[in-house]
Amino acid sequence: MQSSKLSRGIYAFLAVGVTGILLLIGAFAVKTYADIFTTGRLFFLAVSLVLTAAVLFAGSRLDWGNRLSFRAFALLIAILTLAPRLFWVYAVGTVPFSDFLHLHNYGVAVARGDFTNYVDFYACFPFKFGFGFLVGGLYALFGPHFLVVELFNVLLSLVQVLLVYRIAWEIRPESARPAALFYALWPAQIMYCTVVAAENSFLVPFLAAIYVLIRFFKYHTQSSRGYALLVLAGTLTAIAQALRPMAMVLVPAAAVCILFFITYHKSMGRNLARKALCILLVSLSYFVVLKLISLPIKELSGIDITRSGTGYNFLVGTNYEANGMFNQEDFSIIAKYDFDFDRVHSEAGKLAMQRIKEDPVRFLKLAVKKVHFQWGKENYGYYWSVISAGSGTGPEGFIKDHPRAFYAVSQLHYLMILLLMLLGCYAAYRRKILAPALLWLVIGAMFLAYSFLEVQPRYHMPAVPLFIILAGLGAAEIKGMLTKEK
Repeated sequence: MQSSKLSRGIYAFLAVGVTGILLLIGAFAVKTYADIFTTGRLFFLAVSLVLTAAVLFAGSRLDWGNRLSFRAFALLIAILTLAPRLFWVYAVGTVPFSDFLHLHNYGVAVARGDFTNYVDFYACFPFKFGFGFLVGGLYALFGPHFLVVELFNVLLSLVQVLLVYRIAWEIRPESARPAALFYALWPAQIMYCTVVAAENSFLVPFLAAIYVLIRFFKYHTQSSRGYALLVLAGTLTAIAQALRPMAMVLVPAAAVCILFFITYHKSMGRNLARKALCILLVSLSYFVVLKLISLPIKELSGIDITRSGTGYNFLVGTNYEANGMFNQEDFSIIAKYDFDFDRVHSEAGKLAMQRIKEDPVRFLKLAVKKVHFQWGKENYGYYWSVISAGSGTGPEGFIKDHPRAFYAVSQLHYLMILLLMLLGCYAAYRRKILAPALLWLVIGAMFLAYSFLEVQPRYHMPAVPLFIILAGLGAAEIKGMLTKEK
């Protein structure tokens, strides 16, 4: 990392900023957890604190599996990843519902060669077609049943765990195994595997792009191989963006890191020229690959997935009565302007700006309230996997009859991750480790974006792997503190 005052100042700003974000999220997450219990709230909170302390102490004493051989740990992680997810797929008869039903139906249509058979309002949301074509490809290969996507999600979970492990290893080797354990046992993601949703597919190229960027910053900033890694990072980001928005934040995040945390030459001119080349490579590869992905989709469906419009999401995000969440009032604007992409997003954006200008103080209050709904709740995995499932008997009946228990497990895991992440950020700052700065930038960008856009608890799911990676660093720090590591 550069030693200039500006670089150190930006690094400190990012560390302080993400700490502030974490404290705000944590406050709402604690409130959500407390609200789960209708009676004996203080008792359950006390028990939860004891349980959290016991888990962290036991994990530290057992060195988070670092004493196991690599083969034994790999087998353990594979079992911990596959067993609960396969059980959930077997036990819970999740049926596609709401937007996920539209995605499933479009996937069936694509598998049959009907590329224009999508719900009318999808014309205003081009990003949905990337995942729709992926689902269609899976259905064409293995049959048009949503179980195919569920099992695919389980398989992708293994890849995600591996990527989290590798990213955490590059940050600090001791943090890799606790991060992998936290991810393998992530309750919301376990449950969400039965949902026909894009997040699990999106996370693989998204995390892979982060891994490639961290490898670049750690080993190849001064070598010609770094250019290839930047092109690869841009390519992976484009693939992720084609599946779900928000991946593109990696491009400006990488640009900031290149500009302020790397020095190529003593000459200012040559230094800036080399940095400009690196930023150009990652940006250009992103846009070119996204365009190449879009070409066949546009040819078959008539939809250009490179088009992006945030006007509608901005409008929903400024609806005070709906707390910035989906509502029929704002949704009606899509039909009002006859599903025209440009008009819908343009008019929606104007209305959103009008709301803010009329009462900016009320908007700021709404932005804080939205943190509660977007970042403070970890219930989306259980909610979306169970809402359309049958009442059933046996495991499914038990699961549906005890929602608070599963909400509590998900929320407690989330709180533990937030706590360890806070310690991980401190450890990164104390040790001046560069890699977390990239994660801090991505987290900050997502947090800022959703202050303006539509919020849903499930929308924060792509950020949780980054939380877990930093939590692994925090777990390693606890282990060091207990062993009086210097």
